Amino acid sequence: MSYDPQGYWQERYRDASLRSSGHRDLPEAYNLWLYKRKRQVLQHAIRDLGRSISGARVLEVGVGLGAYVEFFRAAGAARFVGTDIVPHAVSLLRQRYSGVEFIERDVTEPGLRDAVGEFDLVAALDVFYHVVDDRKLVSALGFIAEALAPNGLLAIHDVFLHRPSEDHGYIRWRSLEDWERLLASANLVVADRRPIYFTMVQANETSSRFEAALLEALWRLAEPFRRRLPGVAGAAAFVLDNIAGFVRREGPSMELMLVRKRVGAT
Repeated sequence: MSYDPQGYWQERYRDASLRSSGHRDLPEAYNLWLYKRKRQVLQHAIRDLGRSISGARVLEVGVGLGAYVEFFRAAGAARFVGTDIVPHAVSLLRQRYSGVEFIERDVTEPGLRDAVGEFDLVAALDVFYHVVDDRKLVSALGFIAEALAPNGLLAIHDVFLHRPSEDHGYIRWRSLEDWERLLASANLVVADRRPIYFTMVQANETSSRFEAALLEALWRLAEPFRRRLPGVAGAAAFVLDNIAGFVRREGPSMELMLVRKRVGAT
């Protein structure tokens, strides 16, 4: 069966919990820590580039059920707009957050800037690996580039493989090489890339057989705690991944990439 993004997410959003947009195989209490780690890495990366969310105009594409809305508002975003392809999700968010802009929109369709304006930060967090058609991804990147302010940043959560890209039907894991090529087609370049998870989710790509065996053993060892005490297990893994993030520049799974317009691009 072909992948229908709107139908797929319409079905997932029936469960209005963090598991619907996060890791659906893990308890919600554990997902809370997964999101905390993702928000932390994003904030630190933006800060390390000398930027700030405070006072910024922020667009989140694929806003889902709003896991990052309060984060961006608390960080002082001057304007926040969220878009999603699922009407039900947009309707729920409009009811939940009065005075915040939510728009039903497919980021792969033209006219993004005309519809929402210009932004200092565009967040595509766990979105683009669900855009499995490279042609549609190139279109989305181009439309986002048009909506980026001259000094703006695009934040991407994805797995940037050091092996060839892989198609898994509703997910496409792309290689770092393919990502750089696709970004270049939209006059975008990588400003920063850093790992998010080390132990909090299962490893996707490791640097050695020893690392793969070690991470798999840790994952299996923690399984009973994730099921019985997911909040405690999430907190412990969060601490471990914080420590690992200080010493490792490459990770075994999800990473954050910050992207900017190529110098001279309009």
